[in-house]
Amino acid sequence: MSQIEQNFRLFLSRNPEIEKCCQNGLINRRSLARRIIDDGIANKNQLDAAIAMLRRFDYGKEEKGSEGIFKNVKVTIKNNILIASFEKSKEIVRKAPQIMAHINYDRGDTLKVVVGSTQLKVFIDAEKQKIMDELFSGYKVLHRDKNISEISMQFPDISIKTKGIISVITRELLVHGVNITELLTASPELLVYVNEEYVLKSYEIINALRN
Repeated sequence: MSQIEQNFRLFLSRNPEIEKCCQNGLINRRSLARRIIDDGIANKNQLDAAIAMLRRFDYGKEEKGSEGIFKNVKVTIKNNILIASFEKSKEIVRKAPQIMAHINYDRGDTLKVVVGSTQLKVFIDAEKQKIMDELFSGYKVLHRDKNISEISMQFPDISIKTKGIISVITRELLVHGVNITELLTASPELLVYVNEEYVLKSYEIINALRN
């Protein structure tokens, strides 16, 4: 694999909208070659080499297997979510389950706790921030994301064996300028967290996939 091709793969990963157009044959190779030269992927004297690379490059096929899945997805949205990131320690991991006593799932309360390699993240209704702060007082807070919306997508069970669902959603949101704050999976449910300013646009994008 040439250096130009390696750099071009990175370019596509950062510009999924261009990859999508290439998969559908909608981009002129010479124009794209000039673009990647302008972006420093190839040198100015490598136009012919860039065109040749684009001609033989395998763009793959746009994922089609997930299309029918979206028609049956159930979407719900909940606003005013707080995501708090704490420095991970044995003590905070032991203490985390205690927050369950303050959560009423029957009433629709939100709580997700994710333990990573270096952090513990709590997804909770903003109105319960005081309870969380009291419970975890003394532990290092790394970051807080406020005014977050939770978009829950409940797919049919067959989605567990369907390729490309997450990539379709993340690519469409990225192409339309939506920044994903967090993403969780509990197959067949997918949870996407975005700032509240993006929630309407996100819903419209997901709804378009359903139609």
